[in-house]
Amino acid sequence: MTRGAGPLTAAALTVAAGLGLSACGNNVDRKDLESKIADFVKRQTGADISVHCPDGVKADKGVRVRCTTVLSGAPTDIDLLMVGDGHFRITQTRVRNP
Repeated sequence: MTRGAGPLTAAALTVAAGLGLSACGNNVDRKDLESKIADFVKRQTGADISVHCPDGVKADKGVRVRCTTVLSGAPTDIDLLMVGDGHFRITQTRVRNP
């Protein structure tokens, strides 16, 4: 679901984001990760989205994870790279092919 910013493109979100996360042991808090991604998208585009990330994501530097959302009605993957110290970068966004 989007509001305000008009049509979104996945390319518009392919930017680095050094966002800090809460961790439980060596795993990232999934709800915190989803919230941070949604907040970042909101700040960049004005769109409200719901993000889903997998459970059990390790907070270790170099770990890659794919989360999913819907942008402008299109199912979209958001790829992340954990960069250490509980931070991540959005490395790629792409619309999934039907």
